This record gives sequence, structure tokens and C-alpha cells, in this order.
Amino acid sequence: MKKIFLILLFVFSSSLHAEEGFKLVLSAGLTAGGEKLISTTSGSSLTSGGMILLSAGSVYSFADSGFQIQGAFGYHFDELTATDGSASFSRTTLEIIPFYQVTETARVGLGLIQVMSPSYSDPFDSMTFEDTTGFLVEVDWKTHGSSWWGIRYASIDYTVATLNGTDVSFAAIPIDGNYFGVIFHAGF
Repeated sequence: MKKIFLILLFVFSSSLHAEEGFKLVLSAGLTAGGEKLISTTSGSSLTSGGMILLSAGSVYSFADSGFQIQGAFGYHFDELTATDGSASFSRTTLEIIPFYQVTETARVGLGLIQVMSPSYSDPFDSMTFEDTTGFLVEVDWKTHGSSWWGIRYASIDYTVATLNGTDVSFAAIPIDGNYFGVIFHAGF
């Protein structure tokens, strides 16, 4: 059974004829999920998994195979504004995702995301979090050329490092940062 699977995988992947080389990738996405950090009386809330993700990087396609590897540096943030002030949660990201192009128009990836300098602030509190590593699963569909629309899931946990400038890392307070999202990658 393993031999048959390997033969089919080889035949299938070699039929994709991917163009070898690097391409620049600019990405933008909308995400939702994670723990509620703060909410307003009107029902709006700020979570540790939202909302806007912007990144730039590159993708390398291996010749005559369906394999690609994509790396990107990004900024992920959300903001909530109310009459008594605003709150925000932001972080920078570094992600690497190996993809396998299962058809000419679909690819699947499983990768890692490094989250750096996550921080939260509102008029009364500020928190910083320890840098952390999470996992990404992404499924993309090709639109045209080197552009892809996709859905992704990220599994991330944050640990509070400071609260209002005081070190609380000894308490190891966990915050769920898991999110689902839609993302667009434009390749050049």
C-alpha cells in the first residue's frame, strides 16, 4: 500500500510542473477568535485572535513538484474604540509554511508562526506577553497568476509577562490566541 501511495504521489506531483524560483508575496487577512480581552457596553469586543493581518515575504516553488515554502514577516493587530478611550492588541509575526499544491488551483500548508512583542493596552491597563510559537494550517485556492485566497487556522497561546509594568511571568497566566481567518496572498 505504501508503494502505491508513493508512486501516485510522485506521478501526481510531477504532473503539476510548478515554475521553480522565488516570488515576492504580499498578504492581507481578517481573523477572529481567541479570548475576549475587553468589551464595551454596546457589545463590541477586542480579542486576542483578531483582526487585521498584514505581511510581506516570499514563496519558493520547487521545480517539477507541487511543493512550495512560504515565509513572511507581518503585523497582526486589533483596536476597539469607545467613548472613554480605546484599547488595542498588537504583535509582529514571522511565519514559515511548507505548502503542497494538490491540484493546479489548490494548495495545503502546515507551518509555524513565531509571535514577537505581543502587547495589550487600554486607558487603565497595559500588558505585555512573552514571545511564543504556534502552528498554522492553511488551505488556499488560486485565483489567477500567483495570487491565492485562503482560509487558515492558527493555534497560539500567550503568557502574560507584565501587567501595568509589573513582572507577573511567575504566575504563567495563559491567554488563548487561537484564530480562524481568511487571507489573500498576491505573488509578484
